[in-house]
Amino acid sequence: MKEQCLTVRRSMRYNGARHKLEVGVTKRKKIRTVDFCNALAEILQQAKRDQARNSLKYGALYRLNYCKEVKEKNRTYYEVYTLPRTDTAPGTDKHLSFVCLRPDGAIETQSTVSLICRRAKKKVAGLENFHFHMLRHTFTSNLLSYGAAPKDVQELLGHADVSTTMNIYAHATREAKRSSARLLDKVVDRH
Repeated sequence: MKEQCLTVRRSMRYNGARHKLEVGVTKRKKIRTVDFCNALAEILQQAKRDQARNSLKYGALYRLNYCKEVKEKNRTYYEVYTLPRTDTAPGTDKHLSFVCLRPDGAIETQSTVSLICRRAKKKVAGLENFHFHMLRHTFTSNLLSYGAAPKDVQELLGHADVSTTMNIYAHATREAKRSSARLLDKVVDRH
């Protein structure tokens, strides 16, 4: 927190075949460091305070998150699971600390974010084509339009090549121009 950076060593994904949440290597199998700003530092500090408050509030019902090592064929991965505070995890399993937790301490998964995005698409006019990954594109576009160096943005996003970053920016800029052009249609339709 003091240095305002985080290190990405692993990624988490849902394994549909096994119906389990797994922690494994990153997409490109590389460790990277990402710097963050004061606004995110404040959000993270508030999340930590909320977790401590919720831990006291829920008491014995508060859940803790763990992972166990699973070796299968030539692959090793870590299966994530949650237990009530009163249960004891096997000594070989590792306690995990997450930022995004439900009030009861259980990990908040990607499926919750997907569900919220699907609901928003149905309820909010203009979001019919929205998906969560679009926020990453918006983030990229905002950084570049405010003068961030493309190479820095590439590294921040973890893209293998700066051309990927620039293609996203070009695509997002085209979409923004199309949306702006369509606004005139709405004005014409009203008259």
